This record gives sequence, C-alpha cells and structure tokens, in this order.
Amino acid sequence: MSTTEQSSFDHRPPEDSDQINEAALAEVMRVTPLGAAVVAGTAIALMVLGFIAVYLLVFLPRGSVG
Repeated sequence: MSTTEQSSFDHRPPEDSDQINEAALAEVMRVTPLGAAVVAGTAIALMVLGFIAVYLLVFLPRGSVG
C-alpha cells in the first residue's frame, strides 16, 4: 500500500488517539441530556394527547352506561 492510500489516522501517533478533549466532552454532556429530555417529553405528550382523544371520541359520545 502506498503512502497516498493510507488514511489520515495512520499519520497520528498512537498516544494521541486516546486523548479526550475536555471542552468538547463538556459540551456534549451539556447538550445530550437536553435532547433525551426533549424526546421523552415528546413521547409523554403524545401519549397524553392520545388518551384525551380516546376519552373525547370514544367515552363521551357513548354516554353513561348503566
């Protein structure tokens, strides 16, 4: 394999491949929980809207039973 066919990872020393950029890690850890909360909140909101739709469209038109 010629040197022009090697990837850019081959030119990096092995000790640099395990380094973690603390600023980038802090930014990811600040944003990631927010995204998970948005996804969970959206799922809960859709379930509540579905329950309200079933209640309004199925139970109320039926009236009291008994």
